[in-house]
Amino acid sequence: MPKLADLEVVVADCQASGASIEHGSVLEIGWTVSRPDSAGGRIEAHWVAPPPGTRVSRVVRELTGWREACLGESLSPEDAWSRLSLQVASLGARPAPCVIHFARFERGFFEDLHRRHGQGDFPLDTVCLHEIARRLFPELPRRNLRALAGYLGHSPQLERRAAGHVEASAFIWRALLPALAEASVNTWDDLKVWLGEKAPPRTRRSYPLAPERRRQLPERPGVYRFLRRNGDVLYVGKATNLKKRVASHFTAGRRSTERALEMLTQVHDIDVTPVNTVLEAALLETDEIKRLTPPYNVQLLEGERRAWFASADLERAAPAPDDLHRLGPLPSRWSLTSLAAIRALAASGDLADLRARSTAVGVPPSFAPDEATFAAAWTIFRGQHLSDVTRNVWHALLRASKRLVATGVEDDASSDAPPDVWDVPRVRRHLDRALLRGGQLVRRARWLVLLSDASIAFREVGNDQPGLRLLVLDGGQIIESGDIANVAAMPARGVCRPWRLRQASMDAARYDRLRVLATELQRISGEGGTVAIRIGDRLIDERRSRLLLR
Repeated sequence: MPKLADLEVVVADCQASGASIEHGSVLEIGWTVSRPDSAGGRIEAHWVAPPPGTRVSRVVRELTGWREACLGESLSPEDAWSRLSLQVASLGARPAPCVIHFARFERGFFEDLHRRHGQGDFPLDTVCLHEIARRLFPELPRRNLRALAGYLGHSPQLERRAAGHVEASAFIWRALLPALAEASVNTWDDLKVWLGEKAPPRTRRSYPLAPERRRQLPERPGVYRFLRRNGDVLYVGKATNLKKRVASHFTAGRRSTERALEMLTQVHDIDVTPVNTVLEAALLETDEIKRLTPPYNVQLLEGERRAWFASADLERAAPAPDDLHRLGPLPSRWSLTSLAAIRALAASGDLADLRARSTAVGVPPSFAPDEATFAAAWTIFRGQHLSDVTRNVWHALLRASKRLVATGVEDDASSDAPPDVWDVPRVRRHLDRALLRGGQLVRRARWLVLLSDASIAFREVGNDQPGLRLLVLDGGQIIESGDIANVAAMPARGVCRPWRLRQASMDAARYDRLRVLATELQRISGEGGTVAIRIGDRLIDERRSRLLLR
């Protein structure tokens, strides 16, 4: 009998619309043949047409990538099984050795396809990669496909669905062969007997990264990067104290999320960049995330992100500033829709407009408060925030928003009422919140444009350096940094670029960098640190900086 390393093995995967054949059907199927001394042959993957009338849930669509458009390129279940059966028959062995990552789930769907569309005995002798890994690596935090492939040094492209799953499974199979040989599992029969034995008891969770490596890290601010065995960057984070922050990932215990455990299963090394201040760590983090696009950093990588600019009436938005769209940068095209509705209601007084009411409180029209309840809340809202309106509603709204920064807004989380039940206090809170957030975004937009060409001196609380840290920005990029003795030593910038040119330079990377910078300056100011800003030849002293950073 050939050794496992010399065996041709079918590697298979399927995606389904439910957890079992009683509750779902195959939506996609993929396979390849893993041959001796190679990762495998050509991967074949096909969408499979579900039975007529099958409803594919939103969750399954997100997991599998299936859409109605896939029907046009789908094979019939019979054709899909026929193609896989031909591949299996070409190997000669019957049944053919077959590895599936989570065979307990997928074998049932393959057997159902064979019952309905095949002939003779079931042609696959399946084993489960997850069960093999559970016996070989009982200490690993997680053994799902992404975690296991990454732990072994593969860069899994699972967004390719069945094809990506087959590729990762084939890699895992070949990577497990040396460990199986060390366990005296040398043939397919040995493997089946070994898998039939009782699995070892669950052991204490252990991570691939040696604790000694974490203990070597400096106790300084900086940025850290978690690395796979093959050097892939998994995650980028910032730290006030690199040693303590990195250790916190591995000592979270039951507080760890599934996603965090999946990531930590793959971490074999850490790369760190110490910096002088927490602010500089935050700026470096956002730049590194953009540069490296790590798979476990999602906040700054979701979708097609860009900076947006709104029209003067707040009703329209564009991805670049022009004569019409002069207000920005903003985080999305919908950033100011609630504030726009409040402004329109203040100007028109038409509370019968259902869409305006729903937009003002940030819900779909079907969940909007009724006109009477809204009108009662609006009367109080207008009396508090717009009683001093003479001609310019917009300026009155911005002044009111700034006042709310000091007073705050009560959170709806304390309310026991269901989300589709409105009363006057709840409508008021939603209106106040929309006013507060919209005004903050407008003020922050102007502030970010000012910061894009500025010199900044700051000292963080707890920083034992005698002087100040200096950052000089040009178009949002740091062109100079260092230590200075005092605010008077800040370099003069001369004439800044025109406002529109500074706005036009705001791509997503610059917007995120300046947003982080503004947040960090606000933190330093709030903690009692020192912040001074020079914009052009104008020096904004510490007191004025605190007001701007509110």
